[in-house]
Amino acid sequence: MSDKSVAQFSPKAITPTAEQLAVQVSPARVAIVEANAGASKTTVLALRMAEAWTRGTRAENIFALTYTEAAVLALKNALKKIGVPVPVIQALRIQTFEAFCTQVLRELEGEAVPLYTETEPFSPWLWRAVQAVADAPNERWPDELVIPTLGDHGLTDVFLQQSEILKGTLRDVLERDEQAVSPDYAAAIGCEYTLLKIYLEVERLRRANPERPAYRGPHDATYDLARLLLDDDPVTHTPAWPTRTRVLMVDEMHDMNQAMFTVLLRLLQSNHCFFCGVGDVDQVIHTAAGADARFMRTELAAHALQAGHVTKVYPLAHSFRFSSALARVAGKLADKAYSSLAPHSTRLTQGVYTSAADCADQVVLAAQQWKSAPATAKSRMDNFAVLLRHAHQSVQIENALIEADIAYTTRGFESYVLRPEVLFLRGLFAVATDDLKSITVEQTRAKIMRALVFFAESRIEVEGREHEAQQDLLHDAVRAVTEAPTFLKSFFDNQVLRNAPAATRQRLQRALQVIQEHNGPKLLQAVLQALQIHRLMNQVLTSQQRRDEAELNLHWLAQATERFDSPAQFFRHLNNIEQRQQARSSASHGKPAPKAAPADALLLASISSVKGLEFDAVLLPYLAQGEFPAARAEPREERNTFYVGMTRARHQLLLLAHAERPSEFVRHLPA
Repeated sequence: MSDKSVAQFSPKAITPTAEQLAVQVSPARVAIVEANAGASKTTVLALRMAEAWTRGTRAENIFALTYTEAAVLALKNALKKIGVPVPVIQALRIQTFEAFCTQVLRELEGEAVPLYTETEPFSPWLWRAVQAVADAPNERWPDELVIPTLGDHGLTDVFLQQSEILKGTLRDVLERDEQAVSPDYAAAIGCEYTLLKIYLEVERLRRANPERPAYRGPHDATYDLARLLLDDDPVTHTPAWPTRTRVLMVDEMHDMNQAMFTVLLRLLQSNHCFFCGVGDVDQVIHTAAGADARFMRTELAAHALQAGHVTKVYPLAHSFRFSSALARVAGKLADKAYSSLAPHSTRLTQGVYTSAADCADQVVLAAQQWKSAPATAKSRMDNFAVLLRHAHQSVQIENALIEADIAYTTRGFESYVLRPEVLFLRGLFAVATDDLKSITVEQTRAKIMRALVFFAESRIEVEGREHEAQQDLLHDAVRAVTEAPTFLKSFFDNQVLRNAPAATRQRLQRALQVIQEHNGPKLLQAVLQALQIHRLMNQVLTSQQRRDEAELNLHWLAQATERFDSPAQFFRHLNNIEQRQQARSSASHGKPAPKAAPADALLLASISSVKGLEFDAVLLPYLAQGEFPAARAEPREERNTFYVGMTRARHQLLLLAHAERPSEFVRHLPA
């Protein structure tokens, strides 16, 4: 009889550490692996799956759930690397939560539901909901509503983010009961009242047919299945629901939210199986759709105890990504044991900057030094990542990179020249100079026209078409000007200005006069002052988050443009940035571009968009108190975000801190 404490599976290519072996042969009914960043979490999952198969568990009865398709592929590759036969890997059930939930729901619904992975097909549903909320005859708190204007580019992104959190947390489903949907209730569940009303109307439209929704977004299948399970729907009796699973595993368990946890619990209740979850609670950050460390730390253990099982926690403290120099810093920040078994060294460097422009210049210098290193795979520019806490921080850096002729791609946000409030300014400059032709990308021309209409709070009026929807009228007007840019001035005068509110019309006229008459480095400041930009943003933007983002983008833009002596020079600069980036765009809002990022372009990305990735060199700029950590942000989330950013580095980590008010995250780190 074999000793169950001795591994039966012998992996190829690696020699498991004592920590890894402990997880591989664990007899615990419920096991949680708390793994540090870079600790080869996926390899440990692969070892445990291989051990179960070697001990006689049928491959089809081993089920692993992940958060992303990339994690599915990574787990399959890890299994292949350690020597699990390909036919066995193909027989193992490895899926994302969303794919699993979609499979179950499709069997219930009889056919596939349309999936919207882009914002365009979703937009009409959103604006139908906006109109319904605006026209609701029995609204009890009309003064609390800030109804969006057609053309609000930022509304869709803000709405989808809020929707993702509401669905991930199930807060409205679990907490409303018989409560009225009031401003106080919205605040209690962490949502702005207008957004909550629009969200509920969108969901009413999406789920009008209780048997089959009209469409699903990227995370709707998990949400829809969780709701069915909470309603005690007989979902678990369908053939698609697994009932013979003997080993159930979850990767990146720190990303688990309430909807996913609801599905996981029902899987555990309907299967007589062993469970192993792997994650790093210090990587829980806001963008993870309501992710909460409590599901990995306390919730699962409590439910396991009710079933008579004690949860066993295993550490994975060794990093294979970076050396002990960075491991010590990461351990100090996260207040946990951290060591390294990396075969290479990691250099940790701190720099000091005195202004936003100085910080951007130092980013350029670091990139140039990396680029001039000996020509090896390590020195490829796509292995150099500049990670930002806030999108507005890219303004100065993009300008500096363009001036230094350094190619870059973006991930997690668009180039600043394509942000709605900047498109609005580009439109005003195009009107003032009567030059739309120099904006060569037709899609950008269209966005600029929409931005002008939106920020002017205007509407389109066409004789004989008074009863047609604004969305259709705007579409036709934008297409006409996009195809014939000489019509810009006429469009602006006869539609945007004429149909704008009187106060807004006066501001726009003053701004145009400033552009046409002002010269010197304070041009943009004067334009923003003429627009009374703070008041304008408060009037037209629905979300406080979007108002803050827009004002910060414009504030940093104003600082960056003080070196321009004329409106024409500034306008050409913005257009030039877009033209040069058009062929190099690698990602927008975290989505892959059609083509792979070129090897000679560095990556400029948000920290949240690179969670799970790693780079040879990582640079974290703008580390100033009030900037990172942000003044009004939740401290734990800011710390976790910094932890995620710094632990992406393999060979080099460069931190740039403000000379007078350095971030608290770097104050106690070794110089």
